[in-house]
Amino acid sequence: MRTLLFLASLSVLTADAVLGQSSVLASRGLGLPGRGVSARQRGSSGAFGLFDPESALNPAALGDIAAPIAGFTMTPEWRHWDNSAGSASLRDTRFPLAYVATPLHTIPLSLGFGVSSYADRDFRLATAGKDTLRGVPVDVFDTLGSTGGLNDLRFGVGFRLGDAWRIGGTVHIITGSSRVDSRRSFSDTSFLTVRQTAELSYAGVGFSLGAIRRLGPGLFASLLIRSDGKVNVDRDSIRAYTIDLPYTFGAGLMYRPSSRLQLGGQAIYRTWSAANSDLLKVGGIGAVNTLELSTGMELVTDSRRPSHRPIRLGLRYSGLPFPLTPGGKGHEFGISVGSGTRFARERAGVDLGVEHVWRSEGSSFKERALMFTFGISVRP
Repeated sequence: MRTLLFLASLSVLTADAVLGQSSVLASRGLGLPGRGVSARQRGSSGAFGLFDPESALNPAALGDIAAPIAGFTMTPEWRHWDNSAGSASLRDTRFPLAYVATPLHTIPLSLGFGVSSYADRDFRLATAGKDTLRGVPVDVFDTLGSTGGLNDLRFGVGFRLGDAWRIGGTVHIITGSSRVDSRRSFSDTSFLTVRQTAELSYAGVGFSLGAIRRLGPGLFASLLIRSDGKVNVDRDSIRAYTIDLPYTFGAGLMYRPSSRLQLGGQAIYRTWSAANSDLLKVGGIGAVNTLELSTGMELVTDSRRPSHRPIRLGLRYSGLPFPLTPGGKGHEFGISVGSGTRFARERAGVDLGVEHVWRSEGSSFKERALMFTFGISVRP
């Protein structure tokens, strides 16, 4: 029974899923990957994420921290899902990022610690069908739900090497759990509802290296390489299987043509296909590599107070690593706008990012989401 539940937890029930909680696209593989960017960067679609010390991408960005800082983000989200069986409107709230960092003033080095979402496994699906019991066809109603996911705990260090270079490294601890609940009820009330439950827990270790280089007046480049190794998956405290996690390669450019305008873009490639054979062995659909592209801008509206209500805009495209159907390729496209302010003598700040995202796989599975990301930061 536990094996059946485990196999079911890796896949959508059928193409006729009629309800959902969170994203149906989180129901395959390890779920819907997290992004690890701060609320400030959400406003520009993550275009400057590889340069941002508050985001969870590039450890080299820690080298630009001038004072201790702590913060977190909250993301309420509204989704609308469409497939061949119908549609559903959903809502949830997450806290995808928290961090603390501080410089060591005696040496040009900064330390950072944080936790962010690595992959989201929240979903609830349902199907209606028929089964044969004692030679008689019976209508059945199946539901499959999961709550939880994988988290990324990181311990990073960034170095300032003069005015031109920032380099850094991070150790990542992949952890978390998801609770899976599968139920079958029958139209014939003489049959009792069948329920199976299990808890999947995850554990792995990875590392990342990053660099930021000043190329000229107002022009900066960034590079990132990350390896997440493997994640061990236990089912009810018993080792069930191991999944290879991806390598990540990232590159970005940031340009400041004036003191009021900042332009940027980045590309991040992840080798999720490393998990393909491991997922197929346990009954999953598999995994594919993904490319994420972001571009955006930040415009200062008050030159005397640059951090007071800037305007941020961005565009983003990304592939999705875990197809819903064999041979499928999911992707998402988003537009964003954001702003923020600093107060209490620049010791506290609030940032807001609003994103509208369209996700799809072929013509059968479509989802759109409106996400508000609130970020609070404190510089004691």
